[in-house]
Amino acid sequence: MFIVRDRLERQKEEKELTFERLRRDPLSAFPEKCPPGGSGKVVLYTTSLGGVRKTFEDCNRARDVLEGHRVVFDERDVSLHEEFLREVKELVDGEVVVLPRVFVKGRCLGGLEVLVELNETGQLGRILNATCVEMGIRRQTCGGCGGARLFPCFDCAGSCKIVWRGDERVVAKGRGRKTC
Repeated sequence: MFIVRDRLERQKEEKELTFERLRRDPLSAFPEKCPPGGSGKVVLYTTSLGGVRKTFEDCNRARDVLEGHRVVFDERDVSLHEEFLREVKELVDGEVVVLPRVFVKGRCLGGLEVLVELNETGQLGRILNATCVEMGIRRQTCGGCGGARLFPCFDCAGSCKIVWRGDERVVAKGRGRKTC
């Protein structure tokens, strides 16, 4: 009789603990570091330079993982825009900047290793579903830049890049180049 009562009490406690884990915020385990304009979405810092092959391949793999979950994310290429590099340096607080970096609703998930581990255990899908990030096919907003948002400036023959933020056109000055 005592054995049955103990078993029932343990089962009840396990159900309560499981309920608490489900009710808890899945992003609470990650540090709160919000990129500019990234409080309600997924932000991925990458590089498109293939000089360091491992970093380039890691960035492509992180992009593939997020696209596999059909998440709409804001990809910020630090090799094309100096402001994105400054942003990610401020977010890592003096640590060495290792790309890719993934942020979900103002929380830093980390680099590729963490993203792949979360994906393989199924936690990434639960995090993305629980946080209600925008899902769907990644929209191509511009026919000119193909959604990259950065393309050579036509006024200065390519020494600067043009950044589209919504409907606003901003000139992104390149590193060590003549400016418009």
